[in-house]
Amino acid sequence: MLSPLILKKKRARISKGGNSPIIYLPTKYFSPDDEVDLELILRDDKIELILTKRLYKFTIDDIKEIVGKDFVIEYDKIVAGVQVFNAISGNISLSYTQSIDENTKPARITVSRLFDNVESREDYLLVFNLADELEKKGFDVYVEPIGDLDSLSIYREPKRYEFKDEFDAIQALRKTGKELGFSVVVRFDNEKNSIHEVKSALGELQLRHRVSP
Repeated sequence: MLSPLILKKKRARISKGGNSPIIYLPTKYFSPDDEVDLELILRDDKIELILTKRLYKFTIDDIKEIVGKDFVIEYDKIVAGVQVFNAISGNISLSYTQSIDENTKPARITVSRLFDNVESREDYLLVFNLADELEKKGFDVYVEPIGDLDSLSIYREPKRYEFKDEFDAIQALRKTGKELGFSVVVRFDNEKNSIHEVKSALGELQLRHRVSP
């Protein structure tokens, strides 16, 4: 667990609004209609007012809990004020990146599955059908081709290289010993998304067996 980070400390004056005392809160973190936990504490000769609000819907600890022992943690460090975490299980990977300095920003999370043996047109369509299914369920998803620069160039512009379509380009590349993989990637951030959504995406990808065994 990270140590507390003091974002602001200053002496403030309570204002008057009608017949009520008012103190202005930092608008970066508090907005009208926000729900907060409030504690009023008497400590010796001081009265303390503590407002608590969750900035994000989940943290790195929640991510570590859902990956559990089924994943191998490849990277878990804080580098230059950025928390970076990456874990894999077979062809499935999960990454978590978040700035933890005073410029607090939501974490960026990706869950992905690599299909590395696309050998037929049916295999190719299965990858994109999976992405379409996830998109229809409300996930932010895209398909990323994986390969060397020449292979990616031919795949992305097949007609430029006199191929009928992307799959014809893939078949030609395979005949020359080059292969393309495809990664179905689902994106989240912990300000808009819940840990249940991340867990759901993991479940969807884990249900999918490799194409062309």
